[in-house]
Amino acid sequence: MRDEREEKIYELYERVSRFKPQAYYLIYMALERCHLIQDRKRHVTGKELVQGFAAEARNQYGPMALSVLNHLGLTCTRDIGELVFLMVSEGLLRSTEEDQIEDFEDVYDFEAEFVQKYEW
Repeated sequence: MRDEREEKIYELYERVSRFKPQAYYLIYMALERCHLIQDRKRHVTGKELVQGFAAEARNQYGPMALSVLNHLGLTCTRDIGELVFLMVSEGLLRSTEEDQIEDFEDVYDFEAEFVQKYEW
């Protein structure tokens, strides 16, 4: 049985199938990682979130991170922002007036972040 958040995610996926449901959960895990690093809950900026996202993706998927993220519909940091703002529009996350999609633009290159860091 799905909880309310899970229902919203799957309903959203049915309407906007660009991002797989697992991508939404990865955003939640990245936010949790950011809050643990800060040792308290507070607003997380776009740049902080994409850094936490990279750490969480590497932790979850290791050297397969780029392939998994691409499968989930994520190919660049702007995609993370688009997913976050989609979640905000559905009430799954909150934002402030200062938050902008541009905060997620070109924070890092996915190839460099998820492949080159694993090359020996």
